[in-house]
Amino acid sequence: MNALRILALILTLSLGSCYYDHADELYGSTPCDVSSVTWTVDIQPMLQAQCVSCHSGASPSGGKDLSTYANVKLYLGGAVSRMNKPLGDPLIMPPSGPLATCILNKLDAWVAAGALEN
Repeated sequence: MNALRILALILTLSLGSCYYDHADELYGSTPCDVSSVTWTVDIQPMLQAQCVSCHSGASPSGGKDLSTYANVKLYLGGAVSRMNKPLGDPLIMPPSGPLATCILNKLDAWVAAGALEN
C-alpha cells in the first residue's frame, strides 16, 4: 500500500513539473510571413501580449518601457533576438518562456526593414 502511495506521489509531481518549449517545436511550424511586418499589425500586438505588462508605467522592468513605438525605437541599437535569452538564463524574456521562432523572425525582419511604424 505504501509503495502505491509513493508511486502516486511521484506521478503527481512529475506530471505537474514546469518546462519551456517553443510552441512551434511542439506543434509543428506554420508558415511565417515576414514579407511585410509592421508595427501596427505585428509588433505592437506582440509586445502588448508578451512584454508591456512588465515593461511600461512609471517604473518599467529593466528601465525599458516598451509601450510605445518611440520608446521601442530607442532600444533597437542591439539585435532584437537578444530579447529572447537562452534557456537557463535567469532573465529569460518573457518569464513565461521563450518567444516563438516566428515572432523572433518577424522582429528581425521588422528591424531589417527599418522598423517602420505602419
